[in-house]
Amino acid sequence: MFPVRHCKVVHFVRHGEGFHNVAGKKDYSQYKRWDLEDAHLTAHGWEQAHALRKHLAKLPEPLNVEAVIVSPLSRALQTAVGAFGGDAWQPNDPDEALMVAQEAVPEKGVQHEAVSSAGCPPFIAWEYCREHLGLHPCDRRGKISMLQKTYPAVDFSLIETEEDELWKPDSRETHAEIRERGAAFVKWLLARPERRLAVVSHSSFLFYLMQNFGHQVSTTVQGELRRWYENCEMRTVIISDGGGESGGLDPLWFPGGHRLEGHTDE
Repeated sequence: MFPVRHCKVVHFVRHGEGFHNVAGKKDYSQYKRWDLEDAHLTAHGWEQAHALRKHLAKLPEPLNVEAVIVSPLSRALQTAVGAFGGDAWQPNDPDEALMVAQEAVPEKGVQHEAVSSAGCPPFIAWEYCREHLGLHPCDRRGKISMLQKTYPAVDFSLIETEEDELWKPDSRETHAEIRERGAAFVKWLLARPERRLAVVSHSSFLFYLMQNFGHQVSTTVQGELRRWYENCEMRTVIISDGGGESGGLDPLWFPGGHRLEGHTDE
């Protein structure tokens, strides 16, 4: 039992199908293709994002998401726009476009109309919920200046570098490092003022993030929590800070909290 003020409802979403997913399923070595750098959604991936949006609209009770936290990789941004964005944007609309119109590029991108930010919660891009870092060009993000032009209403202010300085061409993040990044990300979520959040991220990151949690529950619940995410799958969890505002993160209720030394909330 926890005080509700120390709890948040978080809807974790994996991005829709990307061009790299299609290629990688056929041959894993295709993930190293440079023409799949910062891979975009396929037509089916966009359909998945739109289907999630329709599903959310039919729920008996709205999610009332106060902010959408999204990985700055294009496939995650597109999924967030498709699932949580507004209707089609027109040049004379008073609200800023959440995403400008996309042109089709064979084997790289799909044509899509501009999307409005009207009636949407804030969209915040954050590096900590990116995919497994290194080696695979599909996981290398684009320049922030270009992403800002494509997604005008998305807040990229938390990302400090124009170029991707986290992704390395010759080394890959370890699973332990992803788990540590995931724990730091959840600590960051707990420090935010919103009570209801959506997070649009990636399969490996979400899988290893969830390994930090559920140690005190049954194996059945652990399996549900830690199961691999399918494309555009959404799962809702409640996260709690048992330490409270004055005591910091209590490792009894926040497994992995002891590994957060050296991280800041900035």
